[in-house]
Amino acid sequence: MPHIVRDIGWGIIDIVEHESRVFFQQRWKYSWQIEAPLLAWTQDEKQAFHAEVDRQIWRSWSNRVKLSVTGTSSFARRFSGRRLPMNLDVRWVRSDEQWNVTAWKSGVFQRGSIDWGTKSVTLFTSDMTERGACTSATPAVCTTGFRTVPHEFGHAVGNTSALGRGDEYNSGSPHLADTASILNIGTELRRRHFRTILEEMNRMIPNTTFAVQQIG
Repeated sequence: MPHIVRDIGWGIIDIVEHESRVFFQQRWKYSWQIEAPLLAWTQDEKQAFHAEVDRQIWRSWSNRVKLSVTGTSSFARRFSGRRLPMNLDVRWVRSDEQWNVTAWKSGVFQRGSIDWGTKSVTLFTSDMTERGACTSATPAVCTTGFRTVPHEFGHAVGNTSALGRGDEYNSGSPHLADTASILNIGTELRRRHFRTILEEMNRMIPNTTFAVQQIG
């Protein structure tokens, strides 16, 4: 069955023609760290940690966006007028990684982060639960129910300050007022959050343009 696949270094784009969908996946290799006096990670704990990471990303990002296709290629003509769903997730690997992930077992609250330049992720066990978050506006706007993992994954798919598309809760962001956004202090996706992936997709098939048709 036909797949159109491109490895973009920080992820894999797989346009699955026979299923009329797009699949985006990142390969994550973990380094398991602990803060004293906590005990070393067990295999069950490692598996549970990754399963929760993957579940939160899938729930927040997958099957939430549909893409349109335009252009003069045979692919574009075949899919014109149709909406292609996109799924996004991460895969735990032990080699051939695209991202190096440091997972910390911690007894106190700490928040994870993404480094786009080195393609590295830092996550803490405290990142697995919802928490409060605030903007840096004056006065600050705060919310509950913020989830770190889906937010940081949003940076890992190209919403990074290195590309001028970083955290939207910062006072200099043009999207500071959009506190419902997942790249701000909320949980909702926006068309702009797929810009970097779409830029890469639009290099895959000549005379073919993908765009976000629908969110939600």
